[in-house]
Amino acid sequence: MFAKNLDHKVHVYVSNGSMVHFTLREMHELYRSWQMWVLIAVGFFIMSTGHPVTLPQFDSFGLRMAFWFVALFIYMLTSDLYSKVTGKMWHRLFGKAIPLIFLSAPLVLASTYIAGAVLSLLFEPWRPPLGIMTWQMNVRNILVAHAFETLALLWLIPAQRLRNQTTPSRRTITLAGRSFALAEIGRVKAAEHYLEVHMESGIETIRERMSTFLEQVTPQDGIQTHRSHWVAQGKAAKLNGAKLGLVCGDKVPVARGRLEDVRDWLRVRDETGEAA
Repeated sequence: MFAKNLDHKVHVYVSNGSMVHFTLREMHELYRSWQMWVLIAVGFFIMSTGHPVTLPQFDSFGLRMAFWFVALFIYMLTSDLYSKVTGKMWHRLFGKAIPLIFLSAPLVLASTYIAGAVLSLLFEPWRPPLGIMTWQMNVRNILVAHAFETLALLWLIPAQRLRNQTTPSRRTITLAGRSFALAEIGRVKAAEHYLEVHMESGIETIRERMSTFLEQVTPQDGIQTHRSHWVAQGKAAKLNGAKLGLVCGDKVPVARGRLEDVRDWLRVRDETGEAA
């Protein structure tokens, strides 16, 4: 279930009118990258400067800096689940991708108000919990966050994808201490405590968990159709009901909750292939 959540795609419209998407796995990888933390450092500098009315109304500079750290922690901790749920709800209501600013504004406001209320109650209890926020500060927070999120979607994540698109023949997957060339793996099936690794040379049965395999691949490599099945990008043919047909003629099951993700993944793969 956790791996399925990580591969869920969120589609958004950015300010230039184009639609982009990201997966929760890509979001987590981005949070761990040095590029993201450079961007965050720049953001902290911007947020900690400016007219006093646009800053948290604490008496202490230390509390103002703590406010941004706590707000950022809340934002990063909740952004994956929030993005998935909100994106799905918007799509069901309106049938299209959600504008990025509509997706992020409520999360930015919630993160900052929670951070302000907690710090106010702990360190300045005489101050109204929500009194440290001004409407000017709220507007500034939303606009600055939107600018940085747009930069991440249009620059950082695409650059991250390019780095991950190493020549498949050079990439290996390590399972139970053994290395396997990713390019040779067509699909993987979990059977109790073992994995059946289907390769060009035959089937290898290895005592390993599916999660260990999934941690080493990306949506560009393939997709998990079911908690017990993973299929390589080049081996998937088309979706037939609750089955994914393979180029070899075999079929693998698709869990009901993954049908939409598999359909979107095939569409993106085919569109990318046509563009290339």
